[in-house]
Amino acid sequence: MTGIYTWDRVVKSTHWLVAILFLANYFALEEGSSPHQWAGYIILLSLGIRFVWGMITNSPARLSRFPPSIRGALTHLREVYQTRSDRHEGHNPAGAIMIWIMWAGLVATALSGWSLEYSPWAEQEWLEEVHETFANITLMAVTIHISAVILMTKITGKRYIRSMTR
Repeated sequence: MTGIYTWDRVVKSTHWLVAILFLANYFALEEGSSPHQWAGYIILLSLGIRFVWGMITNSPARLSRFPPSIRGALTHLREVYQTRSDRHEGHNPAGAIMIWIMWAGLVATALSGWSLEYSPWAEQEWLEEVHETFANITLMAVTIHISAVILMTKITGKRYIRSMTR
């Protein structure tokens, strides 16, 4: 089993705050309610903090250290299948694609939600559909992300969850 990379406090705190608030917004908070809106704003603020951190840190959390690459992800998945190991510190290439997809989904969900209140198209049904679609896509990405973490842990023996919890 390979060593466990531990994410820094900024990455861990923004990760868990966004995860908890997104799931609360999706499953528990009433659509359009003040808590639902504030959770969306806090998600957007947390992502902003994470993006700024990703531009200034000199760690594996630096955005330029994990650009999305389909070719890189496929190569990585082939290597994992053949070697049953993952030597990457921080995000591996397959994880990088999923991170960028989730971030894009979260930003699109938050901005479309904001638009429902404060844009020329406020309270338009088509915009509600756009907002719900982005939320659903994001939930699918989150589900794939969690499943991949579990599967990669089984395949490689690397304890990915520990890197976000200790």
